[in-house]
Amino acid sequence: MRVILWTAALLALGAGGRARAQSAPSAEAQIAPLLDSQVVAANAHDTDRFLRTFVHDSTLVQVFNGEVTLGYPAVRALQLRWWQNGRSDVVYRPAAPPSFLVLDAGAVVVTELLTAERTAADGQVARRTIAVTMVWQQQPEGWRVAYQHESSAP
Repeated sequence: MRVILWTAALLALGAGGRARAQSAPSAEAQIAPLLDSQVVAANAHDTDRFLRTFVHDSTLVQVFNGEVTLGYPAVRALQLRWWQNGRSDVVYRPAAPPSFLVLDAGAVVVTELLTAERTAADGQVARRTIAVTMVWQQQPEGWRVAYQHESSAP
């Protein structure tokens, strides 16, 4: 009788563990709302809110059209310049759903296509398509971008 009770208890624990693992949100489900928050922050030209989703240390790498920027302080300074300290009028829109490539439990590559429209120096509307590839890492505080590469085309 004891063997049956122990077996039943172990099976119940095992089933409960599987149920918890199955109910845990996927990396894609966890990262997708962060991507949405990035677009909202970008359209508000709010650098600090946008960069909340990035690692905040010297390991952060950002590449834009061949220009490599290393470390959170340098990336933040560059983003402030791009968005003219919040005065930019650029508007970003997703051009296609993001793609997700799970490398392992703690690393995901996300690729997005965005459109960007802003007023050019001549007063005309300038439109670009931007391809963004990000490596997201699971950190103690949640998923964060550790590497970002952007390229744009007129």
